[in-house]
Amino acid sequence: MNSASRTLLVLLLLSGCRDAGREPPAEVLAAARRELAERLRTDQAVREGFGPGGVPDSTQIAAMVRTDSANTTWLKGYVAQWGWPTAAQVGREGVDAAFFIVQHAVHDTAFMRAMLPEVEEAHRRGDLDGGAVAMLIDRVEVKAGHGQIYGTQLSLKDGRFVLDPIADSAGVDARRKRMGLMPLAEYLRKIDSVLKSP
Repeated sequence: MNSASRTLLVLLLLSGCRDAGREPPAEVLAAARRELAERLRTDQAVREGFGPGGVPDSTQIAAMVRTDSANTTWLKGYVAQWGWPTAAQVGREGVDAAFFIVQHAVHDTAFMRAMLPEVEEAHRRGDLDGGAVAMLIDRVEVKAGHGQIYGTQLSLKDGRFVLDPIADSAGVDARRKRMGLMPLAEYLRKIDSVLKSP
């Protein structure tokens, strides 16, 4: 059994152990809010100050891997026991933090895929915007070797960031609009200007 299969199996087994429909106690939610805020802070801090063109060096990559792995381990444990956190439980900022942890769990694509229905449900509840759903769907598809759906993912090639292939590029702007995203050309101009700024 490979690592991805083991991760998915563990999540399924653990989710069966959680008390269905039971609201986490107030002290658990207070601790989760603090954890999520701190984990989002470290998630973003480790991504600040990349080198030229937004390219991280090997030290920064190692720090990201450590941070992302620790954050993913924590969120897996929380979700297994209490389910995906809602805005009513941990605030919108807490849900955003949980999303960033999942989005950056590139070392554990089975977990990313397992959390996609939770992220979609959070969007339906109004806890996350459509852009979050689009980014996670695209990242899961790209990591699986498929074309992305919404055109949110770029890869570093020959020192430049380039758009990963899109499954149906003719309809991408209509799909982006449905998720509340700007047109693809505008998005790419913004990305380019950010990467070129000192």
